[in-house]
Amino acid sequence: MSDDKKLTGKQDDIRVDAKDPSEVEYLHQQFPWKTHEKIREAIKTKGPFRQDIEAFLSKGKA
Repeated sequence: MSDDKKLTGKQDDIRVDAKDPSEVEYLHQQFPWKTHEKIREAIKTKGPFRQDIEAFLSKGKA
């Protein structure tokens, strides 16, 4: 069964699914200097928690 985007909760807010293009795009909008591939790598490296991913992506603004 697919994930219903209309039914969201706290778990949806704190986790990121690297396989969901809309979630990767949302992070790309927050970190436009990072490519989609770099964002997927950050998710793979740091795990699914949004806070960890955002902290990791914020470190290298170049």
